[in-house]
Amino acid sequence: MSGTLDESVTRVVRKVFGTAASLAVVGPLPSAAVEATFARLNEIENRFSTYRPNSEICQIRDGALDRAAAHPETQQILDVCEALYEESGGIFDAWHAGRDGGLEPSGYVKGWAIGVASAILRDHGVENFSLGIGGDITASGGGPAGIGWSVGVVDPRRNTTLVARVALRNAAIATSGLSERPGHLRDTGTGEAITSPWLSFTVVGPDIARVDALATICFLEGR
Repeated sequence: MSGTLDESVTRVVRKVFGTAASLAVVGPLPSAAVEATFARLNEIENRFSTYRPNSEICQIRDGALDRAAAHPETQQILDVCEALYEESGGIFDAWHAGRDGGLEPSGYVKGWAIGVASAILRDHGVENFSLGIGGDITASGGGPAGIGWSVGVVDPRRNTTLVARVALRNAAIATSGLSERPGHLRDTGTGEAITSPWLSFTVVGPDIARVDALATICFLEGR
């Protein structure tokens, strides 16, 4: 996905979760808001990364940490992932989604993290903004033109082309597919890279954590 360009918009891009986090704001952007937002995202990455051996997710996956002894936030996320497993009939299976068939809750964590970071921005008085990580975006306020934040949905066959453009106002958008990270979605039964009749699947709704999870489920479910 790609956002609109406008000279009245202040943009901040930083690396998090192994990709780019992009914040766009209309109006004042206090430095304290920026630092608090990205500090929280870094804290979440440290706790939930599947690539950092000392993260709680890696420790639980490797048997070095009992789930009951984990941080309450970690337990909360795992509870939500189990609820999504039940709701999806086993399609969303964070416990076996990793490349090694192990714990991989990022199909929910990334969207949830965007929502948490957005709440911090609002607590600092930032109301008209968009925040995206790896193509999943939440938008607050009317954007630079007052008609919503314009977000493009990238063609998975040609990532320089858009297949749609959506105006978001107090809403979120998420896309699941294989164009950015081939092989990152796994069949939890076989451990092989997933196949789907969709090249990508995009969901729009009010809650970024929810639409992120639903995009993954719909992509995996197929037709």
